[in-house]
Amino acid sequence: MSETCPWIISTTTATFEQDVLERSKEVLVVLDFWAPWCGPCRMLGPLLEKLAREKKGAFVLVKVNTDEMPELAAVFHVQGIPTVFALRDGRVVDYFTGALPESELRAWLDQLLPQEDEALVAQADALADRDPKSAEAKYREAISRNPKSIPGRIGLARLLAKQKRYDEAKSLLNELSDLGATSEEVEKLRAELELADSGETTDLRSLEAQVVANPGDLNLRLKYARALAATLRYQEALEEALRVVQTAQGEPKEEARKLMLQIFSILGAIHPLTEEYRRRLTMALF
Repeated sequence: MSETCPWIISTTTATFEQDVLERSKEVLVVLDFWAPWCGPCRMLGPLLEKLAREKKGAFVLVKVNTDEMPELAAVFHVQGIPTVFALRDGRVVDYFTGALPESELRAWLDQLLPQEDEALVAQADALADRDPKSAEAKYREAISRNPKSIPGRIGLARLLAKQKRYDEAKSLLNELSDLGATSEEVEKLRAELELADSGETTDLRSLEAQVVANPGDLNLRLKYARALAATLRYQEALEEALRVVQTAQGEPKEEARKLMLQIFSILGAIHPLTEEYRRRLTMALF
């Protein structure tokens, strides 16, 4: 490993697996095949080293002297030098041959490296359960760095919802809508928030007792189904909502149907409960 920069390495056949294949499971590896006599290599090499220092560990530059390690060049079917490969998770994800000007080299790297806000979101995701305060700071920093960060807003909204800060989470969802975000994850989060907020002030035990005492009150049963969903008891919520769909008419029936669709959105299309209750809902409606 370089004494002056830990992100610039000269590899050998003995250390190649650790230097390149294993390391690429943790960080992007840029593999530079070069030789001392190669003019274009002398142009490209310093640019790669400059960017490795500048990016401070966002990628690792691994250099292979083809005069000393021809067997490694053969493994990668190198036809000419310089040839540069990008590896992630042990696999080549891109490559080029020949010297590139700095602007093109930067563009090539930028499309391979995670954006700064994405890296912050990944850090926040890892912290969310054990250190929510730090996670919130990371999400907010990601949004600050990239005001259009959709992953940052989704992560922060989910974190706020877990803390029952529903108004703040809904504000972020509105921002996501303004940004044109329509992903399945956004819709899932929207459904989670709506259900959690609707059940926030509900006494579940009291509702259950009321339903037992008044089994024919379908509005009450629908309220109970919402409360169950808000506490993540999705199968029970689906069962109660389905009973309303099967026996009610008008608005209660439609509201129960919408509740079931919200739960399907949260669970995902291939969840066993979604598949079972979507089939039963279809039978009840038609």
